[in-house]
Amino acid sequence: MGYNFKKVENRKIIIESPRLQGLKIKFLRRYIQLMEEDVTFVYLDETWVYQHGVPVRRWVHESDRRGMPAKIVMNEGRRFTILHAGGKFGFLENCLLFLDSNNDSRDYHKTMNGQLFRQWVETQLIPSVNFINGKVVIIMDNAPYHSVLAEQLPRLSWIKSKLKFWLAQKKIPFGDNLTKKQLWDIIKPLLPSTRKYEIDELLSKSNIEVLRLPPYHCHYNAIEMVWGFCKPYYNKHILKQSSKKSEIKHLWIEAMSKYTPEMWTSSVIHCENIIKNDWQRMMGNTSVKDIPPVIISLGESDSESDLSSDESDSISDIMQDDVLANRTLNVSMDPETSMNETQGNIGEGQQLCVDDVEMCEWMNAENDIETIIVEVIDD
Repeated sequence: MGYNFKKVENRKIIIESPRLQGLKIKFLRRYIQLMEEDVTFVYLDETWVYQHGVPVRRWVHESDRRGMPAKIVMNEGRRFTILHAGGKFGFLENCLLFLDSNNDSRDYHKTMNGQLFRQWVETQLIPSVNFINGKVVIIMDNAPYHSVLAEQLPRLSWIKSKLKFWLAQKKIPFGDNLTKKQLWDIIKPLLPSTRKYEIDELLSKSNIEVLRLPPYHCHYNAIEMVWGFCKPYYNKHILKQSSKKSEIKHLWIEAMSKYTPEMWTSSVIHCENIIKNDWQRMMGNTSVKDIPPVIISLGESDSESDLSSDESDSISDIMQDDVLANRTLNVSMDPETSMNETQGNIGEGQQLCVDDVEMCEWMNAENDIETIIVEVIDD
């Protein structure tokens, strides 16, 4: 009949902007430096499961090139958001946070917020990490609840009254009749070269360093491989059980127990090999000691669109998505150059279709990254 029972996937790759490449090099450099020291890496992340589970294999017609059939109507039930951390030693004890969603959105990021995350860090993560001897480094992404600023910094898109209020708070003199551009010229030199995050400062008080992943590089985070094992285990076994909340949590704990410290160690080594290979691919044989620190400028360009109105709010306060609909790229690449398995592989002359892209929620206005996401279409 032309159908195959196959794993459904939607692989995407990214075309990295120079700014994203700078963030990537900065992360790779620091991680490799820390590998040479006596430190313990702890990887944290959120994931989700559904009350009735989600099948990973479906019947797909052979004419469906992308392996993405139309949405199958099924009752997945309530969504549960999970937060945990671990390393080569396995999962940290007493660090599991298991949350029932309190909204109808399928986006599990909307269940978590900065206050909940900070509470988890204070009451569960830090006490557990304190039992680890030596220096600890936390690896995490840039989700908005991970990235609450210690101080809200001015943006060029702010209205004049807001810029004036910030200057007044800092007791910096300015004229009442200044234009928005003149106000920004006063503020811009005062902005710090790096942003300070609330969670980073909280962890630093316990001598814990935070190393943030570059955007769209979750494959550097070893816990992603853990979720890749635990979630299929959960989805396979939940269908055989009652889906009460207590039993759902019990089954998830059972799934995590199957992922041993030896498997954790293999996952960490796998990610570290990817990190070292990416450094080799981008920087050749150059030692991390020979590369000066990468400085990512936080300043904003004084574009006419941001300065054209002195009083109106700009939508860039929320985020400006790059809409890339109905475009096709023909990319010619060195056949010997390939991306890692997580990002997918593209060969010489392979066609890439650029979909409408809604930037991930953790790529908010504070992470001003210019990145194009493209989806691989196999011939």
